Amino acid sequence: MPTPVEFMNRYRNIRVNAVIEDAAAGVCRLGTHTVKLNKYFMMDWTEGAEERSDYNAVTRGSARDAWFQANKERIKTAAMGKGAPDDYALALEWAVRSGKIPNVTQATIQTYFDEHLGIDCSGFVTNYLVAAGKKSYSANTLRNTSAASYFRPAKAVNDCTQVRQGDLLVWMSGNWVKSDPGHIAVVESYVAQSRVGGNMRVVEATGASGATPKLLDSMYTVEQILPKQGARPAMVFVVKRHGVSGSHVAVIRE
Repeated sequence: MPTPVEFMNRYRNIRVNAVIEDAAAGVCRLGTHTVKLNKYFMMDWTEGAEERSDYNAVTRGSARDAWFQANKERIKTAAMGKGAPDDYALALEWAVRSGKIPNVTQATIQTYFDEHLGIDCSGFVTNYLVAAGKKSYSANTLRNTSAASYFRPAKAVNDCTQVRQGDLLVWMSGNWVKSDPGHIAVVESYVAQSRVGGNMRVVEATGASGATPKLLDSMYTVEQILPKQGARPAMVFVVKRHGVSGSHVAVIRE
């Protein structure tokens, strides 16, 4: 079972099959190029939206191409920002096979990747839970599980000393889960005391301006702990992340 950081690193080492020209030997050979996911991508199905245009470009294919037909659903999942590492490898291989990437090199594949593909927060978390054996795989699950759907008070961790690797952080607004959009991340490690640089290591896909790249692990500082009480359905951490204070998160264990 991978740790959150180990799983994140799979997105930083995506191997794409391609024909590589060996100019010195005067031959072509099958090989791979390794690229990494850098971009946050939240699907917008509105006609004319940039995300819709990217999706259309990535998933455009032929009904007569057997390879594309065999892999198109996984390519679609990647194009929605919901893919596993292997799904992005297939989407990029299709871009190579179909001529969407001219002059194929590691650099041109990476450029195409950065321009057209990325992942959103719930896409990363849901794929992590599948990889960790905590959730069953299906295309429907990956595509339609939102950040807010993970907030279930019955699964909340309400003792700050019990937070552990693999727990989920779900963003809150007041006494209820934040939505439209919400946000979710995964705990890599937590120390229940103040430390310089932060006391919680978190893995997330985020559009936050202070996050580079957009799928990363970083340190949070827990600034305040609000216990479960009254109308508050779960313990809430108030955290500083990417240089900004004030995010409210509940801890959920799947």
